[in-house]
Amino acid sequence: MKRILLFVIAVGFALSSLAQSTPSVKSNRDIKAPMPVMQIDGDIIGLQASNTTVSSKATLADEVIMQTLYDLQTNSTQEERFYRYEDGTMAGVATMSHDNAYTTRGTGYNYYDGTTWGPQPSEGIEANRTGWPAYAPLGPNGEIVIAHSSATEPLYVNRRDNKGTGDWTQTELNGPAGAAGMLWCRMVTNGDYNQNVHVIALTSPTGNGGTVWNDLDGALIYNRSLDGGTTWDGWEQLDGMAFPEYIAYGGDSYAWAQPVGETLAFVVGDNWMDEFIMKSTDNGDTWTKTIIWDCPFDTWTGGDTTGNFRCSDGNSAAAIGPDGKVHVIFGYQESNGDESGAKYWFPWRDGLLYWNEDMPELPQELDSATLMQNGNYIGWILDKGVWGMDGTQLAYYYNSFTSIPSLVVDDFNQVFAFWSGVTTLLDVNNFMLRHIYARASHDGGTTWRDTIAWVTDDFLYTWSECVYVSVASSMTDNIFFIFQDDPEAGTYLKGSSGAQGQTAITNNNITFSEIPKADILLWPTAIDEKSEANFTVSQNYPNPMADRSRVTVKLTQPGNLSLGVYSVIGQKVMDYQYGHVNAGTHQFTIDGSQLTTGVYFYTVTLDRTSVTKKMVVK
Repeated sequence: MKRILLFVIAVGFALSSLAQSTPSVKSNRDIKAPMPVMQIDGDIIGLQASNTTVSSKATLADEVIMQTLYDLQTNSTQEERFYRYEDGTMAGVATMSHDNAYTTRGTGYNYYDGTTWGPQPSEGIEANRTGWPAYAPLGPNGEIVIAHSSATEPLYVNRRDNKGTGDWTQTELNGPAGAAGMLWCRMVTNGDYNQNVHVIALTSPTGNGGTVWNDLDGALIYNRSLDGGTTWDGWEQLDGMAFPEYIAYGGDSYAWAQPVGETLAFVVGDNWMDEFIMKSTDNGDTWTKTIIWDCPFDTWTGGDTTGNFRCSDGNSAAAIGPDGKVHVIFGYQESNGDESGAKYWFPWRDGLLYWNEDMPELPQELDSATLMQNGNYIGWILDKGVWGMDGTQLAYYYNSFTSIPSLVVDDFNQVFAFWSGVTTLLDVNNFMLRHIYARASHDGGTTWRDTIAWVTDDFLYTWSECVYVSVASSMTDNIFFIFQDDPEAGTYLKGSSGAQGQTAITNNNITFSEIPKADILLWPTAIDEKSEANFTVSQNYPNPMADRSRVTVKLTQPGNLSLGVYSVIGQKVMDYQYGHVNAGTHQFTIDGSQLTTGVYFYTVTLDRTSVTKKMVVK
């Protein structure tokens, strides 16, 4: 897969994306559409002509680990669909069906044994029809998958002792008394030999054939097993998540972060409720709620109009750093409600927002300029031509232009955000295709690199819809992920329910890929493209160097000056702190005798602005 880094001027580009002035853009920005009912699985439909074209992409650099005619992997946030073990083995799951009526829908599973992926699966692992699987390691060498079936059924738990081989054992995880059934589960494991299983799931809402439970039309509740899923503590409605604070939760509007030790966290949020995290530092015994963004319409049901308000789009991701700090990203959206209680969303909105526990609560009005200034606005569409496209060319996922994210933090506290963004590339139906992008922070989210990596920029994906990226929390020099590669924009499941976009069944690839950290975090060649108004940085001399090399920095204003040296995987190996310095010329001397032969990068930082260049030690 080819990767290129696109250089952007953050403030100017992003804000210009929010306020275009051409007539076509203005009309697009006025478009609003009704909010959808969250789909459990889509209707089972009559047989249609299937796509008979067989993809040949598995023969190229990336690996197709399974194929599916069923293309709706989530309504918003991602399930835990991909895991990389420390021994280099990996496993991926997806909602899969190979028949057009989806009667055989279930969990597609594939396993990488450290050398090769297994054959593409022909059937799901469950004994009955399921979807929305969540995957995690279990026991010394085993694995677990939990999926839902329908609004009146329990969750189905499948376990086996040895990952990649053997028969699955299926059990049921019933909902609490009074609930019709359980839907849209999320699951992680932790503890010695991953014996602790943590699940959040939704009681079936009335709109999907369920019932009101504890005054919530869809209640998000928590359950835990401390013995590998053999017994369960029982469903718990956590403090701060009950009625009357909220009246309903949306399907898939929540996501776990991968645990770190006994620290657990999940994020919740959508257009019509707060964006918040629930965090436990004692393995789920107690929980603390932290509001990220306070929605003013948590309990709104009509009677008056809300006016247009900016909000979360319900597509969130969370990660826990090695210091125990929780990081969150989510799509930036706009919504509206009328007197009848009808809810609407605005399709032509853009932005990916970032927050961590060191940051204050985001302002309720979510003003884009303030978010940009405070380091919260980190993602946007790169091709400004999107804003000039016709409103009928956008395939609906009911989210932001930059959304469906995945987030990981490595052992060096470097943060990597992935998402799917709209492009001006068109499918056969003249709809705009989405591709996958990534951006990184080398300092735990304090600052973000000035480049956004176009991850799927390769002729292989020129005419593909690349969505549902799921990134493994375990990394090497590379970051590993899977995503769905579709020949048409949008999803058939949404299109068949009336959403603008794909209206024919196509064959979708669930594709495995990897990307070097350096392609996202640090540049593979020396750069000086960014013009800094307040300082300039020289290339180190001599370069390559053997013992010592100097870097000259010229400042037009005073500030806190530092230089860090990083390995190609982003590990800081040297740190030079000058503290507060005056305007003028300053020099750093890098001691190359302390470094092994190879390629390194040095980053000069003045207050919150930085420049990175490459150097070679011989």
